[in-house]
Amino acid sequence: MLILSSTLALAAFPDPWDVPTTLDVETISHGESVDPIKHLAEGKFTVLDIGAGWCTPCHEAAGVLRDYMADHDDVAVRAVSLGDGPMSDYPASELLSGREMIPFLVVYSPQGSVIYEGHRVKRALRRIERAR
Repeated sequence: MLILSSTLALAAFPDPWDVPTTLDVETISHGESVDPIKHLAEGKFTVLDIGAGWCTPCHEAAGVLRDYMADHDDVAVRAVSLGDGPMSDYPASELLSGREMIPFLVVYSPQGSVIYEGHRVKRALRRIERAR
């Protein structure tokens, strides 16, 4: 019975980026360790979005990013999904830099330098605007 409940719970909480899209979005990790530098989008601002399906603010941030990306084709998202267990269960949680809150965003400039790290998607987008 617990297995069935867990399966139903997973189905109820899809990954925030698990939607059909023509935007430059790629899930680069489902909790396993990953080097985001290897996944930066060439010539674009790349937003590393670390989140989970059970996280309501993660879904909200993904929606704001999708809306922004619809008008800005120089922005890409590389998503890291931490799954349904405690964040510490996933090696990719090392990307949170000791923070305990998600979503956690890291924005890279087209040249590969970090221009924002934090939890606020609108602040991340303002940093992109300033860097243009």
